Amino acid sequence: MYSIKKHWFISLFLISYFLVIAYKLIANPVPFYDWDESINAEVGKEMIEQKSLIPLWQGKVWLDKPPLPFLFYGFVMKLVPGISPEISLRMATLILTVIALALVYKIFYKASGDVMISFVTVTVTSFTPIVLQRSHILNLDVFLLLGWIGYLLFHRQFYLGLFFLSIAVLTKSLIGFYPVAVLLGYYFFLFFIKKIGSAELKKMISGITVQVLILSSWYLIMLFIFKGDFIKQHIIETHFKRVAASIESHFGKRTYYIDLMMEQLGIFVFPVLLGATIVILNLFQDLRNRFRTKSGMTEDKAKKYLYALFLLPWFLFLNLTKTKIFWYLYPAIPQFAYFAAYPLILLSDLFNRFRIKYGMTIVGIIIVIYIFHQNFIQKNFFSTYYSGYEDHYYLASYARDRCDSLTVLVGKDSRDATNTLENMGLTITSSKLWGDHPSIVYYFGKIVNFIYDQELFKKRLLVRERKECYAVQETDLSLIKDIKSIPIKVKSYYLF
Repeated sequence: MYSIKKHWFISLFLISYFLVIAYKLIANPVPFYDWDESINAEVGKEMIEQKSLIPLWQGKVWLDKPPLPFLFYGFVMKLVPGISPEISLRMATLILTVIALALVYKIFYKASGDVMISFVTVTVTSFTPIVLQRSHILNLDVFLLLGWIGYLLFHRQFYLGLFFLSIAVLTKSLIGFYPVAVLLGYYFFLFFIKKIGSAELKKMISGITVQVLILSSWYLIMLFIFKGDFIKQHIIETHFKRVAASIESHFGKRTYYIDLMMEQLGIFVFPVLLGATIVILNLFQDLRNRFRTKSGMTEDKAKKYLYALFLLPWFLFLNLTKTKIFWYLYPAIPQFAYFAAYPLILLSDLFNRFRIKYGMTIVGIIIVIYIFHQNFIQKNFFSTYYSGYEDHYYLASYARDRCDSLTVLVGKDSRDATNTLENMGLTITSSKLWGDHPSIVYYFGKIVNFIYDQELFKKRLLVRERKECYAVQETDLSLIKDIKSIPIKVKSYYLF
């Protein structure tokens, strides 16, 4: 009861956050978003229908990603068939987002020991554009953040720690092991400053190693089944090539993630440097005291720094990679929201000195009012959607009951971009699976062939059989003007 009374601010906020977004999702269930949202829904649906533990795309094995999020979405779709997937799957994602935000609150409360700092951290995090968007749509990033933070909090409890690490690894594969690397570094540091002995270090390493070995069995199974294809597609292309090259048009300046973080935080970017400086200076001071006087860095303080800086190495790593993808920033946002909130510690000390009882509460309310004003008055939260009823949606819906298969000529811009990327060696095995609108596959519900060559498309169109349909965008209609067939116009597409 004491805990609820102490943390009522965050409880009220998370309940309100859930209810407001849930109302928005239910009131206007727009079609799935291109790209990843429709892919996540389709892969999950196919895995459940085919009873597969391996991701499938149009019936074929897709080795880029582990299976967990897709299975989750597929099960939700199966368990609540009476509710539109555009509602049920997004509501499931929203629930995961709220749980992840609750865990974010928990780690930064452990870091700061201050209710209002951890509350402001969550509030700022939850209304950054990327996190707000991900709370509305199917995505893998919330699984990753949930797994990372859950493992940090519960890794000492073997099975609970294994559960959260499984979420991270079976969502994003090798990236999921990130908290393992951080925690191993933390325990070696404790051993180095003689806060734990060799026996305790060995015990912690053994427990973490067993967890890693258990999860590594998935890689051995996939390697046994798919051999070189798994190594090429899952390890080399999806992991190492993404780090080393800007594949699939994911380009950006060297400061891409720094600029993006500044954009995400808005006005809250200004206190970030102050908060980071305070935390890091305190860390260096405690380290200096430890080495000079053998005091200062206690195990309890070390643990607080672990929580306070847990997500910072991820952000630093992102800035070393060449692929610039905006949603990769998602797990790092709580770190900088914490830095933005941490200068409140100065106000807290001031209020305590002058015995101002509700000073921090008033500050928290002012910050919440500002954030709500920005999102609900200036930007009109309820009219902001991340997808809509676009032309390719109408094409797929129209063709669904009229065609047994659908062949789509990918738009000129996408064809040109793909040719350029191929010449630069910046494509991977799965690059041409999606066309320019993968949501067509989900809403058509049958096999869709995406063609990137206009001559090949014309040849297939000439020999088409009954109930085979072909779609071309209006801008490409002149390419096949000699075809003696009258197409049906569906928005900006022509359907043969």
